[in-house]
Amino acid sequence: MARPTPRPSRTTRRLSRRVRWRNLLLAALAGGALAGSVIARPLPGLAFAFPLWMLSLLDAETPTWRRALALGWAAGTGCNLVAFYWIPGLLQAFAGFPLVAALPVAFLLALSQGLVMGVGTALAEMAHRAGAPRWLGFPAAITLTFSLAPALFPWRPASGAVGWLHWAQPAELGGPPLLDLLCLGVGAGAWAAFRHRARAPALFAAACLLLPPLYGAIRLPEVRDDRAEAPSLRVGVVQPNIGIHDKHDPRQHPAHLRLLRRMTADLEGLGADLVVWPESAYPYPFPRGLPHDLVGARGLRREGVRGPLLVGAVTRGRGRCDRWNSVLALERSGRVAGVSDKVELLAFGETVPLWEWLPPLQDMFPCPGLKAGDRPRALELAGARIGVLNCYEDVLAEHARTVALEDPHFLVNVTNDAWFGETREPHLHQLIARQRTIETRRDLVRAVNTGVSAHVAATGATLRETDTWERTSFMADVRLVRGQTPWVRLGDTTTPTLYGAFLALALRRRRRGS
Repeated sequence: MARPTPRPSRTTRRLSRRVRWRNLLLAALAGGALAGSVIARPLPGLAFAFPLWMLSLLDAETPTWRRALALGWAAGTGCNLVAFYWIPGLLQAFAGFPLVAALPVAFLLALSQGLVMGVGTALAEMAHRAGAPRWLGFPAAITLTFSLAPALFPWRPASGAVGWLHWAQPAELGGPPLLDLLCLGVGAGAWAAFRHRARAPALFAAACLLLPPLYGAIRLPEVRDDRAEAPSLRVGVVQPNIGIHDKHDPRQHPAHLRLLRRMTADLEGLGADLVVWPESAYPYPFPRGLPHDLVGARGLRREGVRGPLLVGAVTRGRGRCDRWNSVLALERSGRVAGVSDKVELLAFGETVPLWEWLPPLQDMFPCPGLKAGDRPRALELAGARIGVLNCYEDVLAEHARTVALEDPHFLVNVTNDAWFGETREPHLHQLIARQRTIETRRDLVRAVNTGVSAHVAATGATLRETDTWERTSFMADVRLVRGQTPWVRLGDTTTPTLYGAFLALALRRRRRGS
């Protein structure tokens, strides 16, 4: 008769709990290190090291999928707490939250967004139990879950990869999912190579680390030559640096409009072919459907301004709730050549979630927020076809790809990041936006109310960049290029491939179990 397995002593169980809590803390620190790859100056090496750290924790515990979920969730929460450290201040300054409320709300937001990493880690552990090696399953599972899960503040494990410009060039082939897979594959393969002294994971890690910059070394000179041969357009960018409270003070609107006109006239005097104003920079509602510039004091082409202009404005229809976050294309003649409405509205900032289904919200807010545009539209202005990315649409790779399918000559982003104050958010926004230039092979001009405004080349290199919280303007020699990258033509092929691989693995395990 077999002896029963002895029950662990109370001391053993206590030590086991301490080890688990310690590992959760280490996982949170690993997530914080991952955030370090994008805040301040990007350090892609921290993203490469993240899977090595996480796989060491998973291997030390030999966890169940539930334990893997907890470790991954802790890592994701730690990453969000570090990357979005400015959320409590934002809630205090603009939502009126006291600190005692802002801190738990920010923590809950980090916890909710961190769940994506938790689900990915749990999926990786289940794949390992089904026979997939961890050094393949972990990068594949994290990449898949980040591609499928929504996020209020979108970020990816390889968001800082553009800091190593040569390494980021394969983004034109497969977009962010491909970069995530390669980035996580470096550390995952290195972990297995050291842990098991195996050749296959070592080769995998070396390929993920070295093939991208080799591809970049080949492609970057080609892209630079294409840009040099393309026609150019002199685009002026206005950064008025108007604080968020001043911006919404009607008494200051006439002065703000005069400031915008004066800065625009100065750029036109320097030879600008087109001048861009930031998101909602025009301080008055612009009548929707008006075919020409306003007459009188609210007109855009006054005080020496000639045009053409690309203007961020709120357009208003006839109904009380008919408002859109728009970009107007105004020709030198004063004709409105086109309007591009923001499609991807920001929850809570521009829309009230669940407004249609919750009557109490309808009592609190007379309107559900701004209306979304039906689809992205390229604007024809100053002899160029311009793809517009409004506000945070330039951090959404799929949306930017949809805009690129309109075959614009270059991309323009209009943004107002004044909400975030003196934080790293504007710099993180600029960092992620740079990847859109590589994916689409288009120059990007960013006009941001309080900065960072910039001109980024189709290589992903920043040619001009302003500081935050300064009133300034600059001229960008934008290249008008054509053609479509594999990412733009084919879209995301990495995610469905990974989804199919995990589905096949699950079916194989089920058949074995039966």
